[in-house]
Amino acid sequence: MADQIVALPHSDTPGSYRPSRRGESNRLRKGLSKTHRNHQPVFNGKTPRGMAAKVVACFRGHDWCRNHDLIALRQQGYTPYTRMFDPSFRPKPMRITPRSESREALTALSLVLAANCDYSPDSEYMFEVMLPVEEIARRMGVLHVYESGRKAYDVLLHALRVLEQLDYVVVHRDRDTDSGQNKPVRIFLTERCFTSRGMTVENVREWLHKYRQWAVATGVAESMREKYARHQLKMARLGINIDSHHSLKNRLKKIKRWVVSPELRAERERVEEDLGAVLDEQARKLRQLRPRSTGNRYESAWRRFIAGGQCTMAMQMTLENALKADHPLMHHTDPETYYRLLLERAGVPL
Repeated sequence: MADQIVALPHSDTPGSYRPSRRGESNRLRKGLSKTHRNHQPVFNGKTPRGMAAKVVACFRGHDWCRNHDLIALRQQGYTPYTRMFDPSFRPKPMRITPRSESREALTALSLVLAANCDYSPDSEYMFEVMLPVEEIARRMGVLHVYESGRKAYDVLLHALRVLEQLDYVVVHRDRDTDSGQNKPVRIFLTERCFTSRGMTVENVREWLHKYRQWAVATGVAESMREKYARHQLKMARLGINIDSHHSLKNRLKKIKRWVVSPELRAERERVEEDLGAVLDEQARKLRQLRPRSTGNRYESAWRRFIAGGQCTMAMQMTLENALKADHPLMHHTDPETYYRLLLERAGVPL
């Protein structure tokens, strides 16, 4: 019997071509250009008044090609957040000039952070961005929603990581309940974020001082405090707490010490002193309204007489009831006379 030859399937033949997922995507696209990026980062939001407008104006004209911090970082190489805790990772040096896509992402992210930052010197931690990361991506124009409903904003995350390595922002990450990954939940601007754009410490302190005066004069200060309180309540409701992150708290306190001017501290101390003087004056007036006590000599003597055991409980009740029957309101209107008569009826020498 002749041996029968069985033909193997094409996919199982040794050395045969097996299409990959990328190859299959290229075949389906066939003739269409590959998508370079889904969205172009751009900031078209409304800039609030006050210090935010000044900061946004400074950030808008910044040239990333001449940023010395970014040049030094690119010469050393980026470290992604996923490899930040990998001791075997070695960053690769890059060319010093960033691409236009990177510059657009850094500019759009900086403008969104500056426009939605808390500039109130009365806040516990300074320069906190009052927006969730998804809303930041939406205002940057880089929030991409797939057909499955999954949301992605990798452009924002990469740009934020670059700003974090430049020490322009401080990022607190926490586990996201939906994806199970660590995502940025609280973002704070640092002093280097301002000084790298040509602003001096004196400029920032002067702008903060004027901004606080304007907020108090226009009645916005109270709404700013309420907004910050709602933000703190929202963080507590989400379970986001930085009390156990001591290095993060020390860094944020250092930022506040750098930015709060001596004029603001002197003004706060002056207000506290004035408030203390007002409270002292109110306490003095209340003391004047109270009737002055003439002393409790006879009351103390009566208490000592009872505590000494010379007077039984039955004898005490008999004396007090008899005196109250003769003078019903004396123990309220004239307590000392009341206790003096008790001592006299008990035979205690005065």
